[in-house]
Amino acid sequence: MNTKLLKKSGREKCWSARDVYWNCVTQILSQPENAQLTEPEVRKKCSKERELYEDACPGVWVTLFDQKREFELFKAQKFEEDLKSAMTGRRTG
Repeated sequence: MNTKLLKKSGREKCWSARDVYWNCVTQILSQPENAQLTEPEVRKKCSKERELYEDACPGVWVTLFDQKREFELFKAQKFEEDLKSAMTGRRTG
């Protein structure tokens, strides 16, 4: 995808393709039998969606969206760990 500015319809197409791809990834990883899949294996299962995502969005956006999603997942995991730690501390303390 060219890095020129996207018009509103192009941005909406990009966001939609991004959401479809990440929904595919989430759906794959939510299945217990897929819990141990590596990132390349998940990408392979969602390759059609990933291709549409990369075609619809400028490469810089794809990188940014991917990094943002990884950070959001990290924050959620950290919050959950901190919450469990706090709850465990209350029970023993």
